[in-house]
Amino acid sequence: MRLLVLCFITFFKYSAGQFEVPDALVEVFRPRGLRVSIPDQEGIKLFAFHAKVNEEMNGREGGTFSRDITKAKNGRWTFYDPYAKLKVGDIIYYWTYVDYFDGKNKLGYANDDLQFVVKELLEKDTSSTKAPTVTTQTTEEVTESSGCKSSPTKLGNDATCSQKVIFHEDFNSLDNNLWSPENKFAGSPDYEFVVYTTRRENLEVNDGHLKIRPVLSEDLFGKGYVDRRVDLGTNCTGVLGSLDCVQEANAFLILPPVASAQISTKNKFSFKFGKIEIRAKLPKGDWIYPELYLNPLNEPYGPDYASGQIRIAFLPGNEQLNRNLRGGCILGSSQAGRNYGMKTIKKNTGTWGDDFHVFTVVWKPDQITVSVDDTVYGNIYAPPKGFVSESHNLELGNVERWHSGTPFAPFDKEMYLTVGVGVGGHVFPDRSDGTKPWQNSDGKGQKKFYKATSQWRPSWTDASLLDVDYIKVSAL
Repeated sequence: MRLLVLCFITFFKYSAGQFEVPDALVEVFRPRGLRVSIPDQEGIKLFAFHAKVNEEMNGREGGTFSRDITKAKNGRWTFYDPYAKLKVGDIIYYWTYVDYFDGKNKLGYANDDLQFVVKELLEKDTSSTKAPTVTTQTTEEVTESSGCKSSPTKLGNDATCSQKVIFHEDFNSLDNNLWSPENKFAGSPDYEFVVYTTRRENLEVNDGHLKIRPVLSEDLFGKGYVDRRVDLGTNCTGVLGSLDCVQEANAFLILPPVASAQISTKNKFSFKFGKIEIRAKLPKGDWIYPELYLNPLNEPYGPDYASGQIRIAFLPGNEQLNRNLRGGCILGSSQAGRNYGMKTIKKNTGTWGDDFHVFTVVWKPDQITVSVDDTVYGNIYAPPKGFVSESHNLELGNVERWHSGTPFAPFDKEMYLTVGVGVGGHVFPDRSDGTKPWQNSDGKGQKKFYKATSQWRPSWTDASLLDVDYIKVSAL
């Protein structure tokens, strides 16, 4: 909320003899903890701290760490995050802000473009200001004393503060510390008709946007590509030597007729429970769809959909289907398992792919809520005996492992972000009206899709791409 206010305030830093924002004392603790403070002075009414680690701030943005401190303690205005885990060499980019009352007016002052290099980790009892003692206080006491309310959100085994932004991607670049692009042939459980590549024609980041565009594979790799043998080699991100990495055309089996892209935060950023927001423009064009997913980190309940998937936004690009936005969770590969936890909102005029929208999922320990542009269109709850009690009705197999989890299993384990564009495959249910050129149970499906290129390719235009503005994940 403060950022909205700051946008309308003119900041001034005064020369000697007038108020200046005091220099901040930055302290980083072992094994975790970050404290930033300024000395109390008469007239200071509020202190705010905004920062990112190893990433420069984009002006006066909120940052990963963002908090207003409304009361001084022990002679200092202090921001403290007991869960921040930093290491020597990390750079904290930050700005500070103070509300100051000069006896007549309360004005706002900022200190911009600051940075602090972590050169050592302090023991909490050797710092120059008094720090909360985590080992002798309960979580509730620590969070209350530091202004941090505990959250059910977890980053691995680490707790975090309620409403804290734990991931914010503006796509000023494709950060290799956060994202891994896929280079492999698609496979189970959706069997999309795609080879994922890292080529610029498919994957591009510019002007603060991520853009993923599907392209005919023969346009990229030459005519006859679908009838070749292709080995992606050691750059393959799938299982080496498997169909992830090596495929050979044989009779009715052909290589994927479409090249696309997919990136994920697997093994780089994962979490359990939180609020996920993605501002994006979804692709238009027959049989194209966005892949905006939360996927299970370690597949603790088994492979494919046995460990579940949360869909932040799903929208077929076909003109006749582009008005029905879907979001929710997938419980299995059967049509019943794919539909049970999915919710739909229909657009009466235009389509959901016409413009940018903010797609949101709130993932709680007992509930998943989906919304678009702040309009909630679905809540998913587990039955009283858990999702496992529906396994027979949903035609789900091998879900006995769900008994070892909570009633909300499989959605009670860490997940990571996946962003991409798929084409065809099993995400589209079979149709009896002849408009879908393949059947999901037909081994020749990919070839039939390829042979129908003249039917669906004309619908692909400049709008046939996924355009992502930002992704933000916040603690509950």
